[in-house]
Formats: sequence, C-alpha cells, structure tokens
Amino acid sequence: MNILILGGTQFVGKHITAAALKNNHSVTLFNRGKTSKEQIDGVTTLVGDRDGNLDALIGKKFDAVIDVCGYLPRVVKQYAELLKELVPHYVFISTISVYDHAFGEPIDIDSPLTTLEDESVEEIRGETYGGLKVLCEDEVLETYEENATIIRPGYIVGPDDHTDRFGYWVRRVAEGGEMLIPENDDQPMQFIDVRDLAEWTIALTEKKQTGIYNAVGPKEKLTLADLLIKMQKHFNSDSEFIKVSKQFIDKNEISVTGFPMLFSFKDIPHYNFMEIDHTSSVAQGLTHRPIEETIQASHDFIKSHPPDYEFKCGLSNEQHTELLKKWKDS
Repeated sequence: MNILILGGTQFVGKHITAAALKNNHSVTLFNRGKTSKEQIDGVTTLVGDRDGNLDALIGKKFDAVIDVCGYLPRVVKQYAELLKELVPHYVFISTISVYDHAFGEPIDIDSPLTTLEDESVEEIRGETYGGLKVLCEDEVLETYEENATIIRPGYIVGPDDHTDRFGYWVRRVAEGGEMLIPENDDQPMQFIDVRDLAEWTIALTEKKQTGIYNAVGPKEKLTLADLLIKMQKHFNSDSEFIKVSKQFIDKNEISVTGFPMLFSFKDIPHYNFMEIDHTSSVAQGLTHRPIEETIQASHDFIKSHPPDYEFKCGLSNEQHTELLKKWKDS
C-alpha cells in the first residue's frame, strides 16, 4: 500500500511509520520538518503545514492516510476535505479523553462524549483537549463517512515515550528503596504499548477496517498494585511501597504530574478513566505484548537519556525525599 502519514516523526507517528515499513508499504510523511530532520530509508517526506500550507499534497494519490496529530477541528477539516479526493481511507488517531468521565461508569464505544461550551476555542489545554478531539472526529466522519477509522488510545507507553508518565514508575521501582505511592493502589490501570498500537493501526489500514475503536490494554485487568509488583519482580528490586493517604496527597498538592497516570480515588467520577472496554478492538486483532516487555523497553529508553535530562513527570528526588520525611513525621 501507499500510505500517507500526517506527522510520523515523534513517538506514535515514528512507530506507525516503522510498522508500515516493516510490512513493506510505501510511506510518505507530511509535516513541517521541525520535530526531526532525520531521513528514513524508504520514506518520502513532504514539507508543509496542515494549517494553510497543503500545497505539497495537491495532486498526490495514496491508498490511505493515517493522521497522528490532528488537534484542531478547523485544521482537520481543511486537509480532510483536500484528501477526500486523493485518499479513499482516513485513519484518525484520537484519544479516550473524548469520553465524558463525569458519569463514573465503565466506558465503551457508545458512552457519552465530552462537549465544549465554546466550540470555537483553539487553545489546547486539559479542559479543552478531549472536546476538541471530539470535534476533530466529527470532521473526519462527516467528510469520509463510512470510509473513516477512529482509534481512541489510552495512555501510550513504551520506547520513545517522551511524556515520562509510565517511565516515572519504572524508574522509581528500578532504583529501589522507599517509594511513595497513593493508598488507593487497587485502582485500575490501563495503557497501550506504542508498538502494539502501531502494528494494529497498520493492520486495520491494510484491511480497510472502518469504525471506532478503543486502543487500551493490557488484555487482562490490572491495578496499580499489580503493575508495581510486576515491575518489582522484573527488576528484582528491593523497592518498598509507602502508601500515602488522600488527605496527605491533597494537603501537599501532589497532582497527576507528581503521581502520573493516577487520576482519582473511587468516589470521584474520573476513576473510570482506566476502565475502558476494548472488546471490539481485540475482536479486530488488537494484541498486547507481555507487560514485562513494555517495562523493559521503557527502562531502556530512560537509560538512553543524557545525565542532565530533566524528567517531565513524577516527583523529583528532592520532592520525594521531602514528602517521604513529611509522611513519616505525620
């Protein structure tokens, strides 16, 4: 197949590109050429800007387009309308943030979606991200109708994960010693290895499978405690999990950045953020590699960072030491 990838140079796009090449597809990337100027063997790069400079795409023909970086509906509308005449199948990488988590119930494809009070907003932040993605999906579905595929991933983790969210827990456990965790370690945990997401995206594209799917994992149910124990065993770590209370977390303003991927306690609606149904996705071939492979790949990526690398998520060593002392003194 001749596949066009919008983006394709960072994390998710990078792995989708690799999966397409592995399956012997012809790959063309369309991007601004700013994230990475690395030339990939077998890949054609078209330089432009999805917001107003689509000239490089005019007249080109492809079998499918995979959009990994559509965030604003106005912009998605521009290139969806242009590509409709050039590409018969549109695959849009969305997010589980499109769901309205206020209901507190487990979520499936038919669950209510979030809305924006002001649909003209273009500032992407926590409060608008999900709603904007809903409107982006709408533009793709309106333009491509039955020829569109919408993939809604949860937390995407694994090699090249520049968010450091999953990596924080990997790093802490691997280092060993006393480690702060929230007392609600029975909360559900879901994530998808970027390689599983990439391979499945290409598989759906190859068979022109349309529809809407949740891309989450692992296959079995998992809690935070389960995940940490798996990490502990994998690294043969002497880590000691120190559970801190919700009151302590609130008092010391430990946010989702400090304890990444952990949204809330059971009495708060957002608790269902990691109880997403993936039955239809598994039926369409989504597979999940062993969690230990994801843990190891994440650790390998962390070790590749330079010594002065500043992690984007998680408690710093200084914060962790200070909070550990506060907890012991309380």
